[in-house]
Amino acid sequence: MGSALGRLGFPTTFATAFVAALLLQTPQLARAEIGSDETPAGSFRPQVEIREMGDDEFPFELRKIADKLESPWAMAFLPDGRMLVTERPGRLRVIEGDQLVPRPIGGVPTVLAASHSGLLDILVDPDFLDNRRIFLSYMHGTDEAATIRIASAVLDGWDLVDKQVIFESRPAAKGLDQIGGRLAFGPDKALYLTIGDRFQKERSQNLLDHGGKIIRIKTDGSIPEDNPFVGRSDVLPEIYSYGHRNPQGLIGNVGDGQLWSIEQGPKGGDELNLVTAGSNYGWPVVTYGVDYDDSIISNQTSAPGMVDPVYVWVPSLATASLVSYYGNVMPDDWRGDFLVGSLAGECLVRLRMDSGRVVKEERYLHNKIGRIRDVKVAPDGYIYLLTDSSEASIYRIEPLTDQVARVRSVP
Repeated sequence: MGSALGRLGFPTTFATAFVAALLLQTPQLARAEIGSDETPAGSFRPQVEIREMGDDEFPFELRKIADKLESPWAMAFLPDGRMLVTERPGRLRVIEGDQLVPRPIGGVPTVLAASHSGLLDILVDPDFLDNRRIFLSYMHGTDEAATIRIASAVLDGWDLVDKQVIFESRPAAKGLDQIGGRLAFGPDKALYLTIGDRFQKERSQNLLDHGGKIIRIKTDGSIPEDNPFVGRSDVLPEIYSYGHRNPQGLIGNVGDGQLWSIEQGPKGGDELNLVTAGSNYGWPVVTYGVDYDDSIISNQTSAPGMVDPVYVWVPSLATASLVSYYGNVMPDDWRGDFLVGSLAGECLVRLRMDSGRVVKEERYLHNKIGRIRDVKVAPDGYIYLLTDSSEASIYRIEPLTDQVARVRSVP
């Protein structure tokens, strides 16, 4: 494996030249669907035991609480127990009392809805009871010149008011796929956003381009003074980390004081990454995957100055979300584990964690409900799954017996 976590170990000009030379020798990336469950060329030995869990090993039931959602993308919980759900065409829906409210929230920003783009993630401000503020990520512009934005807004009854665009990616670029879009509050209370490379892999190593990056801002849109590249004229100051392909999951509430991301690889090479300030995660200089036509993107899986993934999936599952479990509904040995939604893999992945390492992978509900776009843990400890389709559903995982899962109130 490669270097320890840290900043890029050689000058930016050298990295840019190296990537440019690599790309000149690499066929153009096929415009395929994000994620593939086909096995890429070459060999790969799983790092840990991977178990496909049968129904008899999963003593829970799925309760459908909503359906006929149109291409939903994300869920978030309000302090009063209601759930907010984004639909990519540009609607913000409400689940109340396990029922989908017919009326959507008004005042949602106009979004660019096509292909994988549209209204994406949603975050509820930790101080929502005082300020009623939420944050949305969404695509904006045209097919030829699209950006990703973060908007801040106040939920006033059934409408969003006091809307402000607090971040917009640059440059505007062609392409509406492989966009990233996940929002998270870090352990430092800053606001983070993942941005994909939009099938333009050279963007990920360009530090004057937001593509293929994770950015960090304050909730008012200002730039934290301790961002890793503040003060440099050759780097956009919002950039926190780079060398990403398409990060689709992001969490900073694990309890370990760290920021974690899930990233989709090409044909093979989905990654779990521990994200640190100023670090380069290597795409496309290093990868465990090949292109969709089986051509080689890089012969390297590790390189000096680039951070190795904590965990890798080969073949790809098209990982789409990431949460840590700290509720009281599931068995006690679930606490502290990571849960990952899978699109191509059509399963719920449980990563057994020990001191920041993956020690076992378990896959549940394989081919039971389809593509899982988002996974959330509610304040009461129940796990919710959001599927991905033109008529999608939301499911809650419920225990069958008190012997396997004890429902307790969460302080």
